[in-house]
Order: sequence, then structure tokens, then C-alpha cells
Amino acid sequence: MPKVTQEHRDARRRQILAAAREVFAAKGFAQTSTGEIVAASGLSTGAVYSYFPSKNDLVAAVCESAVEDLVDLAALRDPGELLDRIRARHGSHGRLMTQVWAEAAVSPGLAARIRVRLADDQAKVADLIGQDRRSRGLPDTADHLGVAGALLALLTGYSQRLAVGQDMDTPGFRHALEALLGDAV
Repeated sequence: MPKVTQEHRDARRRQILAAAREVFAAKGFAQTSTGEIVAASGLSTGAVYSYFPSKNDLVAAVCESAVEDLVDLAALRDPGELLDRIRARHGSHGRLMTQVWAEAAVSPGLAARIRVRLADDQAKVADLIGQDRRSRGLPDTADHLGVAGALLALLTGYSQRLAVGQDMDTPGFRHALEALLGDAV
């Protein structure tokens, strides 16, 4: 019997997480059954359970990956592009992130995992901010970790507002975002 490669296992895990994200975003964590995730993934029940022994494991993995996605967005310097990308995926991602925060608020174990992920992400964004300032020849005097935390909180709040149908893309909002991403950072 051929040995399954790590690349294959990683691809299957991503396939299951993508299916879970889609179903969770559409129906919510509580209303989603593992069977629905199995069906959406196109894999067998045994295959899904071999990667995620319980629905709670799936919820935790989806939560961590959803938070991780903020780092990719935070690396963008152009406020218009940043807001456009968030709006383009606001339907599923915003709904999913709203659920992540709600679930973490009532699950101490998940909250601890999310805090670790957020701290890692904030450090990565702070590093990106420092690199950007150095590449533009700007003094490296800003509190990069504080700015990164503020930027990630702003992106989280923006995504959650989009999830409930409120688009905050106003000139004032863009100006505030430009201040965070601009030379003042």
C-alpha cells in the first residue's frame, strides 16, 4: 500500500477546513452538523474524523485559520485595496469571524488558543510595519506592536460591521486607515 505523503495530508486538511469554513459561515457553528461538513468536503466521514476527531476540533481549527487571515490583509499598505479585499470576502469571512469571537467569548480553551494566534499575528504585522518603515527610510521610532494591534482590531471591527450589512468605507474611515498605514506609523 502506498504511503500517504505529508503534502497529501496537508491538502486534505485544507480541503476539510475550506468545507467547514463554508458551512460554518452559512449556517453558524451551532446549526452545522459534522455530516454537513463531511458532505461539503467530498470526503468520507472516517477521513474527516481522522483529521478532526470532533466538531469542536473543527471549530477551533477554523477559528485559528480565520484569525490568521487578518495578517495577510494587514500586510497591504494601500487603504483602498485593503478595504476592497475585505469587502470582497465580507460575506463569508465576516460572518465567520463574528462567530469566532462569540465562540471564544464562551469557551476559555478556544479563547486561549485565539489569544496565542492573535499575539503571533500581531507580532508578524509589527515586523511588517518595521520592515516597511526601514525600506522607506523612515525613522524606526513608532510602537510597531501597538500600531499592529490597533490595525488588526480595526480590520476585525470592519469585517464584523460588514457581516451585519454596515459598510464603513467613508472618507473619514479611509483617512484614519491611511494614518495607520502611512508615514505616521
